[in-house]
Amino acid sequence: MSVIARTKLEVPPERRGLVARAALVSLLAGAAHTRLTLLSAPAGSGKTTLLSQWHRSVAPEQPFAWLSLDEGDDDLVRFWTCVIEALRVAVPGFGGRAEGALRSPGTNVEEVVVPLVVNELSALPQRVVLVLDDLHAVADERLHRSLVAFVERLPATVHLAVATRADPPWPMLPRLRVRDQMVEVRTGQMRFSEREAGSYLAAFGLDLAAEQVVSIQQRTEGWAAALQLAGLSLRDNPDRHHVRDAPTGEDRHIADYLAAEVLDRVSPEDRRFMLRTSILQRMSGPLCDALTGDGAADRRLADLELRNLFVVALDSRRRWYRWHHLFAELLRARLAAEEPDAVPGLHRRAAQWLAGDGQIAEAIGHAIAGADERLTAQLVAAHWLAFFNRGWLTTVRRWLDALPSALVEGEPELWLARTWTAMDLGEVDEVASWLERAPRGDAWVDVLRALRLLKLGDASGAAGAVATKEAADGDAFRATVAALVSGMAAYWRGRHAEAQDELESAARAALATGNVLARQYALGYLALEALEGDGPQAARERLAEPVGDVAGEPQVDEHFTAMIRHLALGRAAELDGRLTEAERELARAGELSRRGAGALERAAAALAHARVLGALGRRDAARPRLADAQALLAGCADAGILGRALAQAERAPGLAPPRSAAAAGEELSERELGVLRLLHSELSLREIGAELFVSLNTVKTHTRNIYLKLGAAGRDEAVARARELGLI
Repeated sequence: MSVIARTKLEVPPERRGLVARAALVSLLAGAAHTRLTLLSAPAGSGKTTLLSQWHRSVAPEQPFAWLSLDEGDDDLVRFWTCVIEALRVAVPGFGGRAEGALRSPGTNVEEVVVPLVVNELSALPQRVVLVLDDLHAVADERLHRSLVAFVERLPATVHLAVATRADPPWPMLPRLRVRDQMVEVRTGQMRFSEREAGSYLAAFGLDLAAEQVVSIQQRTEGWAAALQLAGLSLRDNPDRHHVRDAPTGEDRHIADYLAAEVLDRVSPEDRRFMLRTSILQRMSGPLCDALTGDGAADRRLADLELRNLFVVALDSRRRWYRWHHLFAELLRARLAAEEPDAVPGLHRRAAQWLAGDGQIAEAIGHAIAGADERLTAQLVAAHWLAFFNRGWLTTVRRWLDALPSALVEGEPELWLARTWTAMDLGEVDEVASWLERAPRGDAWVDVLRALRLLKLGDASGAAGAVATKEAADGDAFRATVAALVSGMAAYWRGRHAEAQDELESAARAALATGNVLARQYALGYLALEALEGDGPQAARERLAEPVGDVAGEPQVDEHFTAMIRHLALGRAAELDGRLTEAERELARAGELSRRGAGALERAAAALAHARVLGALGRRDAARPRLADAQALLAGCADAGILGRALAQAERAPGLAPPRSAAAAGEELSERELGVLRLLHSELSLREIGAELFVSLNTVKTHTRNIYLKLGAAGRDEAVARARELGLI
């Protein structure tokens, strides 16, 4: 399945009869000191052609990353996925970490993805030009905020070139203009001079006198689209000396002129072909054949391009084309006026062909445009997960919003898509609403209800909601999620034997089904269990176990599930006394946790980080992290073991005043003192239990109490504290 059409990432091929815009190309190519080129002019001004000429004038010395945008790209994650793919064409292997972060729900694109892209660009050995063509097609406010952050941080190794019909809403444009950090090309500069107009018209085989060229240039105001229309009209008009009817350089005259001089002059077969294919954003011969039944669309497209009839090639092989934007608008208006009943059927045929070709996003767009609820539902139900896993949550939600709520509620796969999308967008109230509207008897309900409660910080509520045995009915994904949720809920409740069983089950199931994110999640929690039971080395051994095939899965290291791995590594380093390493790992755990982890996980990362920062003497940095944890836990219905952990952190060195020896000594029981003395040895907790003839769980309980009473973060710190107090 193709997620991004490759033609969006290709520099448009050279067209026959183009006039060299040498002065403008020289202006663009000579602006090496700037960071932004802005081409802002109406449709039909030649913006894309000018950028293509710039590319050809400097290739191959100057790498270009090209992205042609359309309305479907008005999704923050989809847009930046396309940008990374475009840069990857110019810089092979680019953007793995940034793409991984994009796929993690809850990632702040402006604060995480943009810096990752900028940092990688800054390390390039050669300057790259990134072209965003037709930027006016995207309008999402968050998307433009991320672009503002990108432009503000652009390194010297990249130059951004934007072609648009209207200036983007970027507040820094006046500042860049004043500082001479931007090249601007506007409508007046895009107009063809008399000499350029003469060369352009000559490409139509016209032999015009100088005064005729001047007349046409003045009437069209040098507008490329109007000149093309004039050339077509004069080429087909036996009386070529009459130029007074050439179109003017005003939008309102173009539609009438296009209709009179182009559409109404072609053959009936060409006219029918043009109207019926106008619904397509891009078109190939086989796709057009599916719409028209023509059977010879490849030849027709090549012929129309040869005749300059507003067909634009999108790739050098001439497999994909599009209609010139102005002409497409006219064609669609005429189609709606002349054959309104045909439009839905054309969209449905386009959707079916594109789906068969693996162009699913475009297929769904046409199914929606064709008001075909059945086809839309089928396509979304079959393919939503692939786009969901890439982080295109806004796109998936937009598809689902196009369907009636009753249809989504009644179709289990669509209901699941709607509920999962709301879950990963952090819309927990909406998740609750959709859980109430679940299809009768759907086995996902309890699992998702438990996951929602766990994300909200209700460990006991989550444990009561999920039942692994009920979920294990042949759906491997659901069984894996159920085991994970059950294991995590047990872990936060301090039910360690139960947690270990469920997490081991989840880890095995995830490995068997290739679910690397679930496997990573389960191993992280198992490492935390091993850390408490058998020490740091045992935790590292769990984390060294393979997560599966991560090839083509850039999100693994950047997904929020990786935060548990870093939490375990940080706590292991802390127990080993390597506080600098621990701080680094725990900072990473906190960063990743903010991309979609639950309240308990975020609080655990913040607590551990605060404790280590305090131990390092960095009180000013530690206190905000402690405050974050306090705020998170205050909103949790059942914080489980984190209630005790918070009290421990609040008394940890660097965060609280030291405790008296008498108080600490009085609080420790005889059993706890016995365990404390053996903590000073190299025995594992299991071996300490054998030495004292008690179970491992009992030793764990005594150890937690010791840490809490001594205000210690771990084993080594407890031993050191006990020495200070004269307890050992």
